[in-house]
Amino acid sequence: MKLGTAYYPDYFPSTDWSRDLDRMKAAGINRVRILEFAWCWYQPEPDQWSWDGLDRFLDLVLEKEMDVCLSTPTATPPPWFFEKYPDARLMSDQGEVCWAHRHMTCWNHPQAWEEAARTIHTLAQRYGSHPAVWGWQIDNEPNYAEDPSAFYDFNPHALRDAQQWLRNRYGSLDALNEAWYGAFWSQRYNRWEQIWRTHHPKSNPGAFLSFLEWREANIGQFVQNQAAILRKETKSQRIGVNIPETGLPFSIQIGQDYWAQARGLDWVGTDLYTATGHRENDYQALRYSCDLMRSVRDGVTPGGEFLISETQAGPHVRAWKCTFAGENWEPDFLRESLRIYAERGASQSWLFMWRPTAGGREIGMNGLQTFEGEDSGRTEEVRRISAEKDIFSQATHSYQTRPVALIHYSQNSLRYLHYFEVADASSPTGLSTDRRALVLRGAHHWLDSLGYQIRFVTDAEFVSGLPSAEMLVMPLSPLLDGQAQQMAINWQQDKPNHQLWLGPDTGLLDYHGQWLAQKDRPLWSWLGVEPGPLIDLKEELEIENERHKRFRLLEITGKVKVLISGKWREQVIPGQIRCGNGIFIHAYDWTASFGASQGSQAIPT
Repeated sequence: MKLGTAYYPDYFPSTDWSRDLDRMKAAGINRVRILEFAWCWYQPEPDQWSWDGLDRFLDLVLEKEMDVCLSTPTATPPPWFFEKYPDARLMSDQGEVCWAHRHMTCWNHPQAWEEAARTIHTLAQRYGSHPAVWGWQIDNEPNYAEDPSAFYDFNPHALRDAQQWLRNRYGSLDALNEAWYGAFWSQRYNRWEQIWRTHHPKSNPGAFLSFLEWREANIGQFVQNQAAILRKETKSQRIGVNIPETGLPFSIQIGQDYWAQARGLDWVGTDLYTATGHRENDYQALRYSCDLMRSVRDGVTPGGEFLISETQAGPHVRAWKCTFAGENWEPDFLRESLRIYAERGASQSWLFMWRPTAGGREIGMNGLQTFEGEDSGRTEEVRRISAEKDIFSQATHSYQTRPVALIHYSQNSLRYLHYFEVADASSPTGLSTDRRALVLRGAHHWLDSLGYQIRFVTDAEFVSGLPSAEMLVMPLSPLLDGQAQQMAINWQQDKPNHQLWLGPDTGLLDYHGQWLAQKDRPLWSWLGVEPGPLIDLKEELEIENERHKRFRLLEITGKVKVLISGKWREQVIPGQIRCGNGIFIHAYDWTASFGASQGSQAIPT
């Protein structure tokens, strides 16, 4: 695994550059990411360009026999940009413009996008064949303003493009009104221009699902538009994007579809920060994030690289009021984090950052060096790690030899649940207590502790074809149409020794969030079980000395075996059912209770 770091020649004096690069190289770091927030450094005014500093830095990198990953600058446009395009900010559902510190721009604004595209084109044309440039990072962590409290984007330019997206998707207003169940509460639309202007998307589950999907597709297209410019102007340089695995529900709130952003790129990076002081939880969280984001690479960038584009290089020098990487940890945590990244398939890890900055919003943020650019204990640890050639390859080989298990990561279902479920806060351990996060992370931990190599699969893969594996776990898949349900059936029947594990809500709704009729639920008919009412209020299901506040009454209609019974209202009801050889369904969210130190013996196999 190759080691890299983030560095800011636009922040630090040019007299420090040579010394800092020498110390990077001495520590075994040979790749440097730069420029993600440097727009005003080389373009201080719309028609003024200043290339001297960047030219000198790249020449110095080449002289040191190192290389760089350049970044496009669209995460933080400079003041002149918004002076020129004051109406190019995101707008909330309350009509308020976005004043976020980054990712505040509505790139559906045609003139604003043309301005940015010109900058990207100029940058790529100048350095597209520079021998010091390894590749390009598109934007920096693309999303909607990193703000879960606001709901973007209602900028008129964005709504115009959203309505066109709906035209392309549904074809006619009749089809849209039927899919959205528009007759309910008199929400049938007569003109495309009415949509998301006369009624809030949250007034209808179907409208809300489509709005969330459009937001994610819009960011994905924004990344692809930049990739097209870079492809035209560069030669063999590698093009990718850094996507933070932000977890649930935050990823839905800020418009992230990991797969849509990464599609067809040369590399997929993820930015991971966790150091809560609860060590085993931290490690398990890193394993989960790596497996999820490596699955993105496997799904949409075949042959591409999976890398860690940012990870904590050190604790914060000043106390940050935040939950990520806040612990004052020792160099051993750095070593184990890097080992996990290698084990889970990362070919590169870029440590953020080389030196903490002395000012700005991220003052004193985690660095390998001191403020003054001197070596620290973490620098020495990285030097030792880089000299141990076998530490990463052995970890990678060990994981790759595991049997494969699949977890359904249903973006459609996660959007739908976001409509109906209130997000919970994080626990003192730094882990989300949100049910969706607990269920998916619990399933992952269970399979990980059983010794599986884990691949997350998408809704699209239930149509295009599921990968070969020994187990398919669908713990949180309420939105699953008949075609996808039949795919799950075929997958299990193809090899009877496959195991299929289902949660209590699997396949009850179509992709627009409408309840499926019994005839349109082939999975349930095949199982020999019918779904009854969902109990999720004040009553509890007691199973093996545990209480569950959310469960479904299951009616047995075929030849099945109840493995675990539960108690509800003095009644004995099914908790876990075996439906044939290797097929299991649960009446409750069984994986939600798996902690960082349990899971392998939690469910009989």
